[in-house]
Amino acid sequence: MDDADPTDPEIRRRILELRAAVRLRDGRPNDGRCGHVSEAIEAEFGWPRRCGYLLLLDSLISWVHCWNVRADGAIVDATADQFQDQWLGDVITIPPGDPYHDHYRIRAPEWMITIDPSGPVLHCRSGDETQLIIGDDPDRPWFGLARSFVLMLTGHAVHDQVIDLAARVLRARSGAPDPIPSPELLHPLVIQSVRLSKPWVAPEFRDPV
Repeated sequence: MDDADPTDPEIRRRILELRAAVRLRDGRPNDGRCGHVSEAIEAEFGWPRRCGYLLLLDSLISWVHCWNVRADGAIVDATADQFQDQWLGDVITIPPGDPYHDHYRIRAPEWMITIDPSGPVLHCRSGDETQLIIGDDPDRPWFGLARSFVLMLTGHAVHDQVIDLAARVLRARSGAPDPIPSPELLHPLVIQSVRLSKPWVAPEFRDPV
């Protein structure tokens, strides 16, 4: 069913059924369950699951999100409802070429990061690839360095709240004797994104109790 049209009412109804089944099975009312829902959709329709980052409308980042991609490159996000007014709707389809298509980024490869506080600069290595990251703000060197680091990972300029926290993480870890895996540096940003999100309960759990 790879050629199924997610905007077709019957296909949309089936997507909502799959989403509801996964969410009710997992029993986590305030979690969109994007990973498990996208797995179920891949099994049903053959649309490959992708996971990575999503830049929201307020320039904050959802650091852990999964969606599906049709053969024509269109993104199908069956759990967009969890982002409420920070994103585009409930079950959404975004065709290639739409400006919002680029808001979905496949998770970057894991980098091993060495922080040189004398610059400050970051020495990044992933396999045979290396990058040297230098800050872009001499008046706020850690903030500028964090902005360049997050831009490398996400491809986007993001909210200053994100950059400020990333700068504090980099500065705090600058004395580490060994390279640091990038997911370890990003973990505080993941926690921040959860705390900044608005309270939400999935529609499947909203019946009175």
